[in-house]
This record gives sequence, C-alpha cells and structure tokens, in this order.
Amino acid sequence: MIYSCKIVYNRIERIFVYLGSDLIKVTFIHAADLHLDSPFIGLRHLPETIFNRILQSTFTAFEIIVNHAIERCVDFVIISGDLYDEENRSIKAQAKLKNLFDRLDRVGITVYIIHGNHDYINSSWLGITMPSNVHVFHTEVETKYHRLVDGTEVRLVGFSYPTRNVTERKIEEYPINQIREGYTIGLLHGSEGSVESSHSVYAPFTKQDLISKNYNYWALGHIHARQIVHEHPAIVYPGNIQGRHRKEVGMKGCYEVTLDGESVHMQFLHTSDVIWENTRVVLDSANDFSEVYDTLLECMDSFRQEKKGILLEISLDNYHHLDKEILFKINSGELLEALQADEEHKTSFVWIHKLTLVESNEEEYMNHEFVETYLSTLQSFQQNEWREALQDLFEHPQGMRYLDRLSEADQQEIIGSVKRLILSKK
Repeated sequence: MIYSCKIVYNRIERIFVYLGSDLIKVTFIHAADLHLDSPFIGLRHLPETIFNRILQSTFTAFEIIVNHAIERCVDFVIISGDLYDEENRSIKAQAKLKNLFDRLDRVGITVYIIHGNHDYINSSWLGITMPSNVHVFHTEVETKYHRLVDGTEVRLVGFSYPTRNVTERKIEEYPINQIREGYTIGLLHGSEGSVESSHSVYAPFTKQDLISKNYNYWALGHIHARQIVHEHPAIVYPGNIQGRHRKEVGMKGCYEVTLDGESVHMQFLHTSDVIWENTRVVLDSANDFSEVYDTLLECMDSFRQEKKGILLEISLDNYHHLDKEILFKINSGELLEALQADEEHKTSFVWIHKLTLVESNEEEYMNHEFVETYLSTLQSFQQNEWREALQDLFEHPQGMRYLDRLSEADQQEIIGSVKRLILSKK
C-alpha cells in the first residue's frame, strides 16, 4: 500500500511537471538474458555455501531489478529474451518469478517479455500462470500498446522465439514507425552484424536496419556483454544481469531508461550478487613466502565489495627469482588453500578459484620439433576441425546442450593449456 501511494503520487506529479510539454516522459527498465535457474554445473566443486550463493544469484539479481523498479516508480519493465536458462522451466523458478511479478503488479508496473533461444515458447513444460500485468509477445512480430497516465501512447514491437534456432531476418517484419505522437520501442533478441561475440547468430540484423525503422529505442538481448550499439536512436544490449562463468567478468546489470521527447537518458543499474574477476599480480618485489602471501591477501582485499561475492582468477608474473620451494607451494595448491581459508563463511567473500604462474618465455615451448609442429597444427585448426577433435564432448547427450561454437578466445585458451601441460612435463 505504501508503494502504491508513492507511485500514484509520483505519476501525478509528473503530469503536472510536463503539463506544458508536447510529450510526457516515459521511464522503464530494460533487462535481458536473466537465465534464471542456471544450473552452474561446472561450479559444484566449490564450497556449499558459495555454490548455493551462486545458484541463487540470478534470482537475487532480478530481485534487485524489481526493488529498483518499485523504488523508482517506473512505467514498465522490458525483458528482452532468455528469461529462463532452458526451455524446460523448473516450477521453482516459475514460482519465484511469479512472486516478483506479483510485487510489480501490486504497484501497477507492467512487464513486457519476449522469449529467446534459451526459453523459446514452443516447448513442452508445465507452466504457472503469471499475473495480469505480464504481457508476453507471440511468435510473430506484433505491437502491444501501453498508455501513460496522461494518455500518451507507447508502442512496443517484438516477437518471441518459437524454437531454439531462429536464423531468419525477423527484423524485416518489424513495421516502420510513421507516427509522430508517443513513443515506439523495439524488442529484439538477436545478433547485430558489427558486434563481435562467441554467441551463435540468431535473428540477425544490422544497425542500419534498426535505424531505418524510426523507433525511439531498441531494447536488445542475446549478447551478454553490455554495449550501446548506437546513441540516436538508442540501440542497446544491456548484457546479462549476473555473470555465470569466468569469461563474464565484471559487474552485470540492466538499464533504467527515460525517453523525454527526442532525448534519451540511460542509467546503468548494477545487479550482480556474485562477480567474476581476473587480475595479474607481479611478484618482483616479493622475496620470501610470507611476502608472496601478504601480496596476494592485499590483492584479494582490493577486490572485496560490501555484500558481494567475488570469484577471482589470479595470474602470477615475475616470479622466477623465487625459491623452488615457494614455487612448489604455488603449483601444489597449498598457497591457494591458505588464501581460501575462511572465505566461504564471509558474506563479502573473495574466493580465488584459479591461481596460475604466467609463462613469459614463449620460446621455451618451441625448442623441440615435435612440440613446434603440434602447436602449429593446433593454431591452424578451423572450426570444423575443433569440433571433430572435441566430437565426444559435443555429442555427449548431457553436455551438448551447454556447449556453443568455440570462439577464438576458447581456442587460444585450449592451446595455452596445452603449452602449460607440455612445459610441466619437460
């Protein structure tokens, strides 16, 4: 009731403020790629308290969005695809989501959803009916209408994926906006041609395709890295709301967007409960084990954030002057265990999940004819050759659905691991 009174007051106030304007402003949240109920299968080796925190992190991140939407009295919330991580939504995930949507419903905030390649519509799953404030776009491009308190019309145009693989140019079905009054917002889960990504190409389009539609804002989804593709009109990937593995580093979130006539104002909202980070620590000033240990403790504290969990990967450089016994403590994992001690019991934990020595002398790997030939062959692999080499993994009935096309970064990481393995055997 308190929130209801507050939201009504703020919206009435906005009418008076903009009474002399041609167009009242509209404020909304643009989120995408929630991936609720992600299994985080590769992280089950972590301590139970940390793993459970990670397991709930996507829900925590969306709860932050709901709290912010209510506090800021936004007009509506847009979710641009991949609400769930898989087409087979769990009842638990749906129930939690319904509770959050109910909170928005009680204060009069509408939710507009398109489904993407992970949570496409035409799959068989048991569903919980969502509250009436939730509007889901169908599998064909359609327009939904939202009326602001002064009668200003907001047109939202989008579609949901009927199947996982939507490879056609659905952008051609989006109508050109020819109405000067009100606002037009496009919702699209897909791949923009100029954005480099390891994600598969779905519902492709170009920046010029979107500009030509004459919309006020494009609410994109699918690419997990935050990116403003174009400013006027605003064409935006907010990224996902919670990093799910070591390649999705840094704070994730969504945008609060205000359209005010021809102006667009965007504020990024941080939502991650657990944050992936990586860093390189130079050990040239450390001369004994205690100094190495203290240096890494200082590094951990520099990443610590209040009420946030940090999963940190550290690469150690300039360590060759250190005693062999110290290096053994690093390679054996003893130092890592010492740094991890008691972190699992902290709300603001910094958990080092990987501690490695950086091999700075590349020539060490290339001083043997077989090694040189082997690594050269790996470097020349094409995508189909990578897939053939990893055929057993890609065709595994339980693992294949979690795998995607190997990116250039993936390939280089595999080659780097091979190099380190070869060096360790020398």
